[in-house]
Amino acid sequence: MTGEEIFLHHAFGVTPKALKTVVSNTHIQTTGENFMKKSLIAAALLGTFAASAFAAPSVTLYGRLDTSLAYTHLDKDKAGVDSTDTVSMESGFSTGNRWGLKGTEDIGNAKVGFVLESGFNSDDGASSDKESRLFGREAQVNVSGAYGTLYAGRFASIASDSGSIGYLTDVSAFPNGFGVVGTQKGSTGSAYARYDNALAYQTPTFGGLQAAAMYSFKANSQTDKTSRENSSFADRYAAAGLRYKAGKAAVVLAGDYTLYSNSTHAGLDNGYSVILGGNYDFGVAKAFAKVTYFDNQVNVLDSFDLISDSRDLKKAEALKGWGAELGTNVPAFGGNFLAAVGYRDAKDVDDGSYKFKRWNAAVGYTYAFSKRTNVYGLAGYAQEKANALDRKASGAQVGFGLVHKF
Repeated sequence: MTGEEIFLHHAFGVTPKALKTVVSNTHIQTTGENFMKKSLIAAALLGTFAASAFAAPSVTLYGRLDTSLAYTHLDKDKAGVDSTDTVSMESGFSTGNRWGLKGTEDIGNAKVGFVLESGFNSDDGASSDKESRLFGREAQVNVSGAYGTLYAGRFASIASDSGSIGYLTDVSAFPNGFGVVGTQKGSTGSAYARYDNALAYQTPTFGGLQAAAMYSFKANSQTDKTSRENSSFADRYAAAGLRYKAGKAAVVLAGDYTLYSNSTHAGLDNGYSVILGGNYDFGVAKAFAKVTYFDNQVNVLDSFDLISDSRDLKKAEALKGWGAELGTNVPAFGGNFLAAVGYRDAKDVDDGSYKFKRWNAAVGYTYAFSKRTNVYGLAGYAQEKANALDRKASGAQVGFGLVHKF
């Protein structure tokens, strides 16, 4: 081989046979134009090399920043504790701040993918993960094919509105949060958490119908560093969901089941929740509705510390009850007007005198300048009453913010 051929063979892995094919297809009639001939050969080889590069596995860097200014009035209705009025810069007021990496590789009859997602505070740059995980929002590898997708790692529950397989984005006008008052967690008794050591399977979509199921061998490896996975001493978690989308309608049925640790929740029955909801697009407005029932749940949202104060009295360790929410999304003035009202009625599983009745209402507006940037505003109110404590705590919020995606 010539010097050029040796270089191309070692630099790009071009075989002598492939080089001859390129040369034979590159006809130069004038023998004095060797430079042009070499240039055309190089261009052809670079084209082949570029084509192979585009066929390589894809990796995407992505993220979202949400920063706002908010006014919050909080009254815990507790002796010796004054109500507070705060104006503050908030991080992730409407949706969690994040950055991440995701990618896929086609291996023939299937694709292998991954998601690594980290949460952070846009107002101070600190990690938003309470247990200091690098990729606390999601860290999973998946394999997908004609028969569905299998996930393994850490990710949000199916019975939530977060992550790769959260099914509850279709049941609320405020699926991703919007402060203390707008979040749909206020009317839901499910855990709404992210889980370590989890396996999940999601089917393909058949005629608009799709199903998913998951199981966590140990719910949180950071707070529980000693228990063996899948043992009775570790919190374990399971969830399943079914959703149907056709035309202007979407319906979701989801449920979760928590197997509590015998060491941290000795004597407590396992907890569960069931959620039914959906939406319908009337054109002029999209309507949302959701109902839920839960029993023996220990992670029910507690914005005003009423439940935790009751637990200090050795009561209300686990709650049971029901909740409902109605909402709407109306296109208006180039953006979207949002509104929702929710209610939750809960009581202690062992002492029915410990009752907690919560309701919340919120309105908001979002306007998109582009596919990547939007602004929003929100106003809302939430109240929770604890009969046994003779308290009626409440909170009100007004906030304005900007979201940018990359």
